[in-house]
Amino acid sequence: MMDCQSKTLCLLAVPAILSCHDLLNFVAPCHSVIQHVRIIRDGSPNQFMVLLEFRTIESAIEFYETYNGVPYNSLEPDSLCHAVWVSSVVWGFDETPPVGHTELPTCPVCLERMDESVDGVLTILCNHAFHASCLVKWGDSTCPVCRCVQTPELTESSVCMECEGTEALWICLICGHVGCGRYQGGHAFSHYRMSNHTYALQLGTNRVWDYVGDNFVHRLLQSKTDGKLVATQSPEGDGEEKIDSMQLEFTYLLTSQLDAQREYYEDKLSRLESLVTSETDKIKAHTAKITEQNANLEGKVKELTKDKAALEKKVAQLTTKLNTISKELTDERQMGKAMQTNQSQWQTKFSTLEKCFKEMQVEKDATITDLKEQVRDLSFYMEAQSVIANSEIKEELASGTVIIPEGSAGQRGKNRRRRN
Repeated sequence: MMDCQSKTLCLLAVPAILSCHDLLNFVAPCHSVIQHVRIIRDGSPNQFMVLLEFRTIESAIEFYETYNGVPYNSLEPDSLCHAVWVSSVVWGFDETPPVGHTELPTCPVCLERMDESVDGVLTILCNHAFHASCLVKWGDSTCPVCRCVQTPELTESSVCMECEGTEALWICLICGHVGCGRYQGGHAFSHYRMSNHTYALQLGTNRVWDYVGDNFVHRLLQSKTDGKLVATQSPEGDGEEKIDSMQLEFTYLLTSQLDAQREYYEDKLSRLESLVTSETDKIKAHTAKITEQNANLEGKVKELTKDKAALEKKVAQLTTKLNTISKELTDERQMGKAMQTNQSQWQTKFSTLEKCFKEMQVEKDATITDLKEQVRDLSFYMEAQSVIANSEIKEELASGTVIIPEGSAGQRGKNRRRRN
């Protein structure tokens, strides 16, 4: 493996729970650019490796940038795709064809030649190769030729239920509890002290340990007096019949213990059911109370909704009235503004007319005064003529002259008259 780029990638530590269908679905978007897919058994348990050979380096780079560090499925986000570059692959067998001759193998499913330049080829653990598209259509998880599992099978791994250790495990023959030995975490012995389950089976050797006698036992018998399990040593030379009887007896004893355990758990389950029933009744009563409160609140909500509708209608009416009044106010303001403009104009005209009136009044007064003086002069003249006509010296008066002295300057220009 290397850090530089090539046409081959290797997926490390692929979990065994992924079948070929899951793997092909995972790389389905790049199926057209993948030339060969090969599954290789890994030394680690429940894992395998996958070699991916691409048609071009660009497609390999795109696959590496897209899928490296991506989980295989959304249900297990911790199971990530780890891709590394591969410079070359060296196989442990030498079956090279003759120089210049190459025979293409046939696909066992469609019986067509498998040409890597045309379609992708998938090689599984049993070294049987298929078209990737043909194996996707295969409805089984085994090889179509030899029925071998296509990917490494999961191995059952038992762990301690307390510390998850994998060494020196013991399983309780009564309840199935798995714990580690007393030289590791001692959880199997702790389970015995808490539950008083006497016998435990050692995983791997299938030997039974008696915690009361502190030794291994070969067979278990049930006492007819008190019904307890006791350990006895089997005599040497017993035949198959003895072994069968011991197996049946052991099965009977184990069944009786399991029945007792079942009764214990049934009693516990009944207590839990009664507790659940009481809690359910309380919850139902609380639910009924909440339902009643909800009904009351819904009634209040309906009333408030009605009030809200009435208030909205009233607000709409007031809004219409306000708009009308606002419009009238605008008109009044415009009219007042126009009247103020007219008033200013009329005041200007009034001032002009008043000024003209005063001037005409002055002229009128002057004319009236002049006319009065003329009337007075005319009256004086007529009186003078009458007096002269009736006078005895009218001839002398007619040829006489009237001279007005300069002292009477107030009537100097206006009252001066010549009499002939």
